[in-house]
Amino acid sequence: MTMSKHRRSILFLTGVGLAATLAACGGGGGGEESTRTGTQAPQCADTGTCPAQGPVTVGGPPGSLCPAALDYGTTFTGGSGAGELVKLRFDTAARTYQLEIIESPVPKQPGSVSPTRAGVTFTGTFANLTTLPTAEQNRCAIALQTATPSDGVSQAGIDSARPPVIFLGNGVAGGGIPGATISYGGLLLGQGAIPSTTFPFYPVLAFAETETDFAKVAGSYNVLGYHQVPSGGSITSQSHFTPAAAQTTETLNADGSCTAANGSCVSTGNNWKLRSADGAFESSNADGSRRYPSFQGAAITANNSSRAKGLMVVGKLKGALVPLLIRTGYAELSLLPLVINVDDESGLAMLAPATRLAQGQIDGGYIGSGSDFVYTASLIKAARADLLDPMTMAQTGGFQLDFTQNAAGMVGTTDNSGTTGALIASGRVFSHLAGTGGSSPTFRVGVLANP
Repeated sequence: MTMSKHRRSILFLTGVGLAATLAACGGGGGGEESTRTGTQAPQCADTGTCPAQGPVTVGGPPGSLCPAALDYGTTFTGGSGAGELVKLRFDTAARTYQLEIIESPVPKQPGSVSPTRAGVTFTGTFANLTTLPTAEQNRCAIALQTATPSDGVSQAGIDSARPPVIFLGNGVAGGGIPGATISYGGLLLGQGAIPSTTFPFYPVLAFAETETDFAKVAGSYNVLGYHQVPSGGSITSQSHFTPAAAQTTETLNADGSCTAANGSCVSTGNNWKLRSADGAFESSNADGSRRYPSFQGAAITANNSSRAKGLMVVGKLKGALVPLLIRTGYAELSLLPLVINVDDESGLAMLAPATRLAQGQIDGGYIGSGSDFVYTASLIKAARADLLDPMTMAQTGGFQLDFTQNAAGMVGTTDNSGTTGALIASGRVFSHLAGTGGSSPTFRVGVLANP
């Protein structure tokens, strides 16, 4: 493909799918959406998930990337890259939003580890972007301008030079939510101190519809995910915000349990149970019987006193189920009384069916973002993926795909610098994890924008 043809292809895919952008550490499905002509899409024939009544038509008028209007009656449920369970609501007429933080490891204030901003609702205003290639893209892309906490004190940082942007689609909201500054002075002699680090935003992915019947979720899945460990996993650690990644295959059972070939699951501790209040599933250690698993393994509190928990949101996007795993870390430190309970590894992972992928099956244009806080347009054709900045159309990289698959559905990748990785796909959604053998792995999720 010549560069001119390449650029035209990418421009077209951004024209049909930028509003379905995903968060850096999450996933979503949009493969059944049609092109901007508004015709029916030949959805998911290659995945065997088409409903009996045939293809699903795209909601909204022809060419619509997102709903014509939204109000607070529509709730998007999902997770942030900080390890938060969140709900998002938008009023496009008033240009306001609500961000409800249900579970979170993010402290209310810098310099502390608890309490966190769990239970806090942020409200604020937003403005539509004006810099994207088309008016429809700008209509469906919003930049958050303000964030007022319901408790009057919880932090929600918004950098006006780089505000969190959320791309609204039909059934999905992805992009970034207000970030925070994480720091801690430590105990005696500075033990356990965490240097001040500011996150301008946290990547987020949320779904307008979720599955609450775990029997429908049960199956064999490949897992790719990315976490960070602010403490470094040790009270004396010199390394902080340590990345931790996972690449494995597991089976989720209808009773909420998990089995794995190596005997240890990274997705499940105690059995998953439905949380009646918000439609998510939870695997927690509230009874002190089984620590929720981690990717890194090391923690200041690695035994059954840990209160880190797992949360699962299963998005439903036009026939496809997209399980999104959230690990919500926990930290409690004090001298009087002496309490040291820190298992602060937090982040996201995506699951995709452990089913063999054929070359050409996932061809298309995708939009997504990753753990590097970069939005990326991905064009997959046969055994090659090209990466571009959707805002400027500048090419940023690429990788080759090896469909040999020693594990069904786990496609090997190698980028132009020789860095290896793995790609998995759920319907018309992919997640990609690269550089797991180095110090800076990168995790990205993309949703189909143009087949």
